[in-house]
Amino acid sequence: MSSEVKPIYLYQLFGLAVRSEIEFPEFTSMSEEESKGVEYPWADLIHGKVPEQLEDSLPLADWIQVTKTDCLFSVAEKCRLLVSNGNRVTLDLFEGVPYEDIRPYMTTCGFATLAFQRQYVPLHVSAVESPKGVWLFTGPSGAGKSTLSVALSKATGWPLLGDDLAVMEFPDPNNSLKGAICHFGVNKVKLWEDAAQSLGIERDKLERDFFRPHKYHVMIPPGRGTIKSEEIVGIMSLAWGDDMQDISLIPMSGSGTFSTLMNGIYPPFMAPAYLDLARLRVILLGMSRGLKGVVATRPKRDGSLDEAIAAISAYIEQS
Repeated sequence: MSSEVKPIYLYQLFGLAVRSEIEFPEFTSMSEEESKGVEYPWADLIHGKVPEQLEDSLPLADWIQVTKTDCLFSVAEKCRLLVSNGNRVTLDLFEGVPYEDIRPYMTTCGFATLAFQRQYVPLHVSAVESPKGVWLFTGPSGAGKSTLSVALSKATGWPLLGDDLAVMEFPDPNNSLKGAICHFGVNKVKLWEDAAQSLGIERDKLERDFFRPHKYHVMIPPGRGTIKSEEIVGIMSLAWGDDMQDISLIPMSGSGTFSTLMNGIYPPFMAPAYLDLARLRVILLGMSRGLKGVVATRPKRDGSLDEAIAAISAYIEQS
């Protein structure tokens, strides 16, 4: 009696070639032929039994345990996720839990942790490619990175390279930016319901977010999966301001740009577990010196998104 052969899905994201036992519509697919010539390191996403405890581990939170090579996430009533050696994620899915409930964890916990284990630096940013170069948009959750990036791309025709997470790779052992590259991966953006409506996105193209009922996922075409670090020319930190004021765009100091990059590391609590913090500071300080840093403070009043897009696109074109 032959056992059922499970399909294997092939993807590229965050600087990795992935063999997965789980289908992810939001990842960039590879064909078998394309996979033969891939230059990215391989990682595997598999089903398997995962222990409840890791030996000799340190707790980062009540649901996260780390060792030098492994990280265990215990997601209450849903799954356990073991991330190992920068090249494998093992999913122990609890009975009756659908994949839709745990797919966000696979990206924000699974693949972000793989990046940390490989000494890459995940950043919580959206990215748009202007004729002058790539701009990153960052800020706290709810600052409107996704909405602004989608609106900017639609208004200008500039490609949207990625949303929510990008991964920086710094291969030079001397801690310079030589050969540094930025990887993207997930071909979707997350928008609040009112933002999706204001952008004219049809409801049948929206996928409801499991965690936040008024937020939706919108698929976007795959863009360039990898760019050189030198193609990134600016980073814009987004914040909400007084609704009676106009948008303000204020250049950052060098230390402000460096702090913005450091504050963009995601998730921040994972960095000390796997990265050399002294090296991280040197690298991001070097990166900040080559970037234009801007703080964009925007009102929330009706019509303010159009005002913001006009001001930000003009600023980028003139910079």
